[in-house]
Amino acid sequence: MRPIIVACFASLFIAPAAFAQSFTTSPCSADESSHHSWGSQERVCESRQTTLPLAGGQLNVSGKNGGIEVTGEDRNDVALDAQVTAQASTREEAERLVHEVRVETSGTIHAEGPITGNWSVNFKLRVPKHLAAQLETKNGGISLANLDGTVHAETTNGGISLNNMSGDVHVTTTNGGLHIALTGNSWSGAGLVAKSTNGGVHMTMPANYSAHLIAGTVNGGTHVALPMKVSEFDSRHHIDGQIGQGGPTVQVETVNGGVSID
Repeated sequence: MRPIIVACFASLFIAPAAFAQSFTTSPCSADESSHHSWGSQERVCESRQTTLPLAGGQLNVSGKNGGIEVTGEDRNDVALDAQVTAQASTREEAERLVHEVRVETSGTIHAEGPITGNWSVNFKLRVPKHLAAQLETKNGGISLANLDGTVHAETTNGGISLNNMSGDVHVTTTNGGLHIALTGNSWSGAGLVAKSTNGGVHMTMPANYSAHLIAGTVNGGTHVALPMKVSEFDSRHHIDGQIGQGGPTVQVETVNGGVSID
């Protein structure tokens, strides 16, 4: 009986490898430049695409060097395009770096790769509109569009772009600007909190938009090109008031940079 027991344990040990996510690979599109010289460096870019279930309605993405782009669509699954890029002194070395980068999709979507070497991964995802998301990256921007849910996003050394968002949304950037496009007549959901440490804020909204608006900066000016009833006004640095009929809170703040709302 002992050999049978050993065989069973061996089977259990190797089983996880059978569930490794498979990808369709191809050179990046011409816009992402699948291969070219970058100064004295050779640059190679490979696109890895796959489709994943949205487990429990929760999306988790963690980046190290690269951006995160998430777009909501009428779908039930997640379409992932991981664009793996490497730079090296020779094309062969750049290709070797690309091949050593692994994109992991179990739990939090992230990439693992060589400790040394110049490589990065940009994550582009098309997801269901209604979801919860936890997103974080370093040395890359975050772009979110057409999402409704509880969304937390944070980046260091990169800007954040929001378009047609709703729900309970909190975004933070260090060393990057905020670009926000509001749509509809008012915010749908709990509200928006968007903060930057070093970067300006530019937010647009329709002329008939209604919201409780909080906008502020420490080192910079605040400009609102829309009629509003102001309950708190601190010189050019802080505004707290009502636009239109009021509504959920839309809060945008920065430490070093101006705030422009139109």
